[in-house]
Amino acid sequence: MIEARTYQGKTIGVFGLARTGVAAAEALIASGAEVWAWDDNTERTASAPFDTVNLHTANFNDLDALLLAPGVPLTHPEPHALVKKAQEADVRIISDFDVFEGGRKDLPAHQTVAITGTNGKSTTTALITHMIAECGKPSVMGGNIGTGVLTLDPMPEGGVYVFEMSSFQLDITSDFRPDISVLLNMTPDHLDRHGDMDGYAKAKGRIFEIQDKNAKAVISVDDEYSRSFAKQYSDRTIPVSVKVILDNGISVQNGVLHDRLDDNHQNYNLLDAKTLVGEHNHQNAAATYAVGRLLRFDGAAIVNSFASFPGLTHRQELVAELDGVRFINDSKGTNPDAAARALDAFTHIHWIAGGRAKGALGNSLKDHLSAVKHAYLIGESADELAGLIGDKVPCDMSGTLKAAIAAAKENAASGDVILLSPACTAFDQFQNFEDRGDAFKAIVKEYGGQNQ
Repeated sequence: MIEARTYQGKTIGVFGLARTGVAAAEALIASGAEVWAWDDNTERTASAPFDTVNLHTANFNDLDALLLAPGVPLTHPEPHALVKKAQEADVRIISDFDVFEGGRKDLPAHQTVAITGTNGKSTTTALITHMIAECGKPSVMGGNIGTGVLTLDPMPEGGVYVFEMSSFQLDITSDFRPDISVLLNMTPDHLDRHGDMDGYAKAKGRIFEIQDKNAKAVISVDDEYSRSFAKQYSDRTIPVSVKVILDNGISVQNGVLHDRLDDNHQNYNLLDAKTLVGEHNHQNAAATYAVGRLLRFDGAAIVNSFASFPGLTHRQELVAELDGVRFINDSKGTNPDAAARALDAFTHIHWIAGGRAKGALGNSLKDHLSAVKHAYLIGESADELAGLIGDKVPCDMSGTLKAAIAAAKENAASGDVILLSPACTAFDQFQNFEDRGDAFKAIVKEYGGQNQ
C-alpha cells in the first residue's frame, strides 16, 4: 500500500466503494486521514472494511476534499448529486492519483509514466511495464488497467510506475504530475459522459495539463485531435506515427520501426514481436519505444523486449489452434474502432460480434470487412450490426456466444481465424468484457483447445 502523509489530519470523503474507492479509503486511513466513505450501492457500503458515513446527509463544510471513483458522473449526462453538493460547498474533487502524488516525496526515487487513448492503452501500459523490466529497471503497472494505484507496494530506488488513465480518471485528477505522458489516439468514445467529442478531447488533454513544464510527452500524430495536442506541446513531445515516416520522431511502416530522434538514424524489424501484430499494435510499439528512449534505454534493447511480450489477456489473445483454425479472444474490443483494428490484423476471419452498444455503432466497420468470411452476431446489437454489414458479408444471427462459436467452428477451414471482437460492451449477457472473454476460452476448451 502507498500512503500519503500530506493527508494526515484531513477529512476526506470517498464516494464509490468498488476496487478503486476501497483501496483509496484504506490508504487514506493508513495515512492518518479521517475518511467518510459511502456508496449508493447498499451492499458495497455494508461490506466496506471500515466505518462509513452517509455523504448525502453529511456536512460538506467539514470536508477537505471528496475523492470520487471514476465511474461517478462529473458533468454528463448530469453531475451526480454529491458532485453538485461538493461544488456548492467549494470542496475539491480529487482522484486516487492525487493521493498517490501526495505520497511521492516519501517514496524512493522513481519516475511515473501515464498512458491514455481511446484504444490500445491497456496493451501499451503492459508493454511499457514489460519493456522497462526487460531493460533492467523495476516496474509496476496500475490504474485503469485493473490495479488501484494505492494498492501498489513502493518500489526500490530507480523504479518506474506505469499507469493507465481513462478519461473518467483524468477528469477528476489535478495534483498528479506524471513525468512522461502518452496519448495513443482519439476516436469517439464515452460521449455520453463527456457531452461531445470536444468534451472527450478536453478530458484526455488533461494528461498534459497536469504535467510540470519540464515533463515529457509521447503523442501520436495519426488523428486530428491527437495531432493538435502534439502541436500544442511540441516543445516537449516525441511524435509517433504508423501512417508516415516522421523526420523527427518514431514511426513504424511495413513492420519496420524508424528511430529519427537524432542524427544517428536506426531501423528495427518488429516481425519477431508475435503478439504485436497489426498497425494498431505497431502504434503501441512506437509509443513504447519512445518512452524507452526517454528513459535512456538502448534502442536495440527496447525492440528486443518486444519479442518476449506475452500480450494482454482479452486483447487479441491467441486461445488455441484446432485443426489449423486459430481462436482469438479480443473481448476487450468494446467499441467499433477497437474491433476494426482487430479485423485489420487478421485474414480469413470468422467474426463474432455484438453485445450492448455504447451508442450508435456508426458506419466505420463497413470499411474493415475485406478479410471477413462470415459474421456471427450476438446480443442486443445483433440487428443493428446486421444492418450495417448488409450484404457485404454472410451473417448468422447466432444470439449467444456458445451458438456463435459452434457455427463458426463448423464453417471454418484450416488457416482461418475465429475472432471474438464484439465492438460492444458485454453487459447485456455478461458481467463485463473479462467475463465474456473467459466464457469464450471455456467454450473453446470444451472443443479440446488448450490456452496457448
